[in-house]
Amino acid sequence: MASTRILLVDDNETVRLTLSQVLEDNDFKVVTASSVHEALHLIDSETFDVLLSDLHMPGAGDGLTLVSAMRHSNPKAVTLVLSGFPEMADAAAAILMQADEILVKPLAVKSLVNTIRQHLLGEHVKPRRVESIADI
Repeated sequence: MASTRILLVDDNETVRLTLSQVLEDNDFKVVTASSVHEALHLIDSETFDVLLSDLHMPGAGDGLTLVSAMRHSNPKAVTLVLSGFPEMADAAAAILMQADEILVKPLAVKSLVNTIRQHLLGEHVKPRRVESIADI
């Protein structure tokens, strides 16, 4: 998995530094971004196997904006969204039409690494139903 490239997006520097180090310690190549704007530029200019993004960030856009951009740029990429709100697990059905999974913070490092690896191996593959906003 050393060649697996992860784009980690979170406005919290401590989260970025900690998760980046943990993921690198687990043989992933990690590129970080602190904002939606920075992440959009990276998605447009580089290729990633995994997007791991916080849902709520300050400024324009959010994690769903990044999921949409990644789906457009690289439809095969695994897209994982982090949220600090436990109720997101119940409200995730609409979001999951695009994102592969919603992960609730805080989460165990081993669980995160296992989730990423399972998605990369296709073990979490589920049919993705895509609907237009107008249809919804």
